[in-house]
Amino acid sequence: MSEVMKLKVETGAVTVEVEDERGKVIGSFDFNPADSNILKRYGAVVDFFNGLSQKEGLSEEEQVAELNRIQDQIGEQFDALLGYKVSDGLFGACGPLTVTKNGDFYFEQLLEKIGGLIESVTQKRIDKKLAKIRKAVAAAPKRK
Repeated sequence: MSEVMKLKVETGAVTVEVEDERGKVIGSFDFNPADSNILKRYGAVVDFFNGLSQKEGLSEEEQVAELNRIQDQIGEQFDALLGYKVSDGLFGACGPLTVTKNGDFYFEQLLEKIGGLIESVTQKRIDKKLAKIRKAVAAAPKRK
């Protein structure tokens, strides 16, 4: 039997718990908000949602099928964004097309907040790296 080797690397991944307004955890997901590919995937998902529309003039039965199709597409987009099957956990307690108190769909609120996490964590990591660079530059001997 061949030997199995493992290589463990630091990816910067974090676990994010999704809570409702009462503080109850209704889902979670793992991702690296500073992944160099996350911005491209986030942009592609936003573009997809901006082009999403529901067909009109459908019978009641066709409307239900159309809503189910859209919900499936929303789940697929979140899976693509985060790089693994996360939609079942994110939308198990609250469907993606649930209308929230402010009138937005649940999936819109979730996507916006994920975008905020990406921006916040990326900026913190950049600031930390810049602080190290500034410290190194300040400690470097001056050239004459």
